[in-house]
Amino acid sequence: MANPALGRRKHHSANQLSVELTEIVGYLELGYLLRMRGETTKQVNLIAASEIRIIRDE
Repeated sequence: MANPALGRRKHHSANQLSVELTEIVGYLELGYLLRMRGETTKQVNLIAASEIRIIRDE
């Protein structure tokens, strides 16, 4: 997870926040970005909540 309050430094690996799977939605709702590694390219990208569709089991 990346804190948007860190501005241009949010993408630095030293500023990443490790969270449990169950915590991700809460951080996305606070505006954090999800840090993901591409399966093919292995490139790390920050994904905004607006780009993620959350499906919950009910």
